Amino acid sequence: MTRQKAIALSILETLTERTDGTGLPSGHMFAALMGIVGHMEFMNILAALQGAGLVSVSNHYVIATDRARAMLAEVKS
Repeated sequence: MTRQKAIALSILETLTERTDGTGLPSGHMFAALMGIVGHMEFMNILAALQGAGLVSVSNHYVIATDRARAMLAEVKS
């Protein structure tokens, strides 16, 4: 698994663990990953996740989609 895929997976796992259906501010997620990934790389990962339909981003707030939740539930089972 590539480094970017591992970071993307960790973002998805974090978002899907939120059982109340809410997400997280992208700035808070970037701050947590700042020592691992640069800002442009983080934004590219978020864009890729959004393009794949795994997250939705609105006003810098990132929420896991039902597709992401189903995908991770399948992987974990």
